[in-house]
Amino acid sequence: MVNLPNMASLIDGAILGLIQLNFLSVPTRNRNLFSQAPSDVLFDDSNSCRENKGTRVKRNGRSSFNDVNHKTFHVRIAQKLALRQTKKAIPSIEDLICGLPIKGTPYVDNDYSGLVDRLRADLAELHPQIQIVAGKKSGLPASAVFPFLARKFLELALTALLARLDPLRVIAARKNQKDISFELGRQNSSSVSWTGDILPNRKTPTGTIWCANNLDKGVERSFLGWHFGEVAIEPGLSWLADAEITQSEWLRKLSAQENPFHWIKGQLARVYSSLSKGVHAEYLLDDSTAFDQASVQQYMQDCYMLVLLLATASHVSPLFSRSLPAKTALLALQKFENQITAEKK
Repeated sequence: MVNLPNMASLIDGAILGLIQLNFLSVPTRNRNLFSQAPSDVLFDDSNSCRENKGTRVKRNGRSSFNDVNHKTFHVRIAQKLALRQTKKAIPSIEDLICGLPIKGTPYVDNDYSGLVDRLRADLAELHPQIQIVAGKKSGLPASAVFPFLARKFLELALTALLARLDPLRVIAARKNQKDISFELGRQNSSSVSWTGDILPNRKTPTGTIWCANNLDKGVERSFLGWHFGEVAIEPGLSWLADAEITQSEWLRKLSAQENPFHWIKGQLARVYSSLSKGVHAEYLLDDSTAFDQASVQQYMQDCYMLVLLLATASHVSPLFSRSLPAKTALLALQKFENQITAEKK
């Protein structure tokens, strides 16, 4: 799917390019003067904006040089556009995981756009909740609340990634939940499940995964299964492992693995199982022992690292829909790594 930039971005880029060329033509000795000009010159369309070399004028109690007004205008506009583009370049956590939002049109299935909106909204709400609880700012014991929030984060994030790779699977679950046959009080085979839809419920096949014997029951379609793993996820993880970003501890861990995909898959299974024990009260120890503050911080780090590495890798593969530019996704990964690791400190 080709992502077309909106008109505002096109205009911003064109104007910024022209202004930067203009700015480069300004003698170096004058550039500091231009960058320090007062903001009241920026949108002043009065006669005083005409070149009047060597004259200083008063505006609102401040002074400026008329001979640089026209260039000051260009420089200040360039600065504002650069700042706006920087803000646009770093997407939100729901953009990184769910991909770009869907613009509602009469030609898009309502349940598809509805489930994407729902997943985006849930992730946007859950992310700060986890930060508050893990940082002991909620007034609630993290040992009792954190396992629920962190496991829900894993489930939401992986379902959102599955919806970008195999949308029909998740759309079918939503449509079934709206059908009169759906019953809340019993298990529904249509529901997205951790084992079967995220992790495979079959044994790892012997021999090549593409031989006839291993395809006799069809393609294995779980998100972290061997078929999707090889063609959709592993290429993006390889791209990340090869990224030369020495200040990223997450990327260093990934690149140190012999098989990054198997490592992430195994780590996700471990973290999910550990959090489930807190959700289902399988631990017969005191909650504060099983999920003390150090453990909560480590689980939070692991959850975000594993999910966001997968999410960033997804924007490399053309098999995922509504992707960001790969380099933009990488910038977002670095931003969130810095935020999450800062919480631990």
